[in-house]
Amino acid sequence: MTLPDPRLYPRVNPNNPLIRTLMSLLTEHDAELVIQKRKTLHTQLAEVLATQDHAALNAALTQAPSHYAYSVLWEALRQVVEQADPYSAQSATLFAIPLILVAGIKGQAQLPGKLGDIDAITALLKQHDVIAADADVYLSARLAHPEQMASVNPAQLALWRDQLQYASGGLPVALEEAPVQFKDEGVFARFIVGIAIQRKGAPPAIKLNARIGAWGVPLAQEIGRQLQTNGVTLFTIPRAPQSWLAAQESARQTQNETRLQVATSNALRSIRNNGRTPVVVMAAHESGEIRITFAAQEDDERWEGFVWPLAPLDDAAQILAFAQDLFAECHVDEVRVIDAVQPDRVGELPFFVTAHIPPVAHH
Repeated sequence: MTLPDPRLYPRVNPNNPLIRTLMSLLTEHDAELVIQKRKTLHTQLAEVLATQDHAALNAALTQAPSHYAYSVLWEALRQVVEQADPYSAQSATLFAIPLILVAGIKGQAQLPGKLGDIDAITALLKQHDVIAADADVYLSARLAHPEQMASVNPAQLALWRDQLQYASGGLPVALEEAPVQFKDEGVFARFIVGIAIQRKGAPPAIKLNARIGAWGVPLAQEIGRQLQTNGVTLFTIPRAPQSWLAAQESARQTQNETRLQVATSNALRSIRNNGRTPVVVMAAHESGEIRITFAAQEDDERWEGFVWPLAPLDDAAQILAFAQDLFAECHVDEVRVIDAVQPDRVGELPFFVTAHIPPVAHH
């Protein structure tokens, strides 16, 4: 079973210098030339960042002619942003701890946009060697919203990496508190952001992408305790600290996976409580979305839908694999995967394929 990628990619633009270098790299078979061309791409990206040419960078990212081309360009950009000058005595690492909050209440509620005791979080991470004991590290108590993270461009990150001298001055960007307002239930992403000063030759001031070990559960409990709100059932999922760019991607993916887990659990419970048999249908739609429906075999009227909007780094095959594992764990015997891209709408309404609404053929 395969799920097609419904996104339309632009044709290769030979007039864009970054795209030209990228395509030259992707079509090269000689190992030494691959290394050389990757260096050229890195040099070009470094120049674009140094001159703060946001338009050129955005043009290249939006003109990537395939999912694979986009991921190679994105990976190169991350390396250029995150690698400090090897000759410099120190550099600043801007990082974030992605935080997924699964919250429920009967009615409406608001979770705080700020942690009450950020020092307790820092102490816990130092205790478990995620942050070096004597490191110059700053964590912000204000929880950042995904939009705030995205508003800091890669050129800015590269500049701060080289210019910030000490962490105690805090972040060079003013973070607004981003409280979480919701009704009934929801899955939300926030970030604990920080700066670590890395001295040349010293052990890592902060371990990025560390495997979540013994510190994972106490960190989740401590954050949960600080955000606890009357009447709210709160489940917190902190990820390992990551670079500013990587953290955004990780949070978005974990948020969508968690949203799907919650939706699946709710829909299946409702179908099975009525003594019926669930049928799940997955389809890719022209709007650049994967849509999933949950229906009962015995009921052709009621169904529930879930939408996963595809971001540039999303891979339809990986989403399918994640979903299939999830449905297998939930003992769903019938999962249908539609192999043709479906329309966004039929008439005025968004179109969903269900156990009883057939797909549109050869669209």
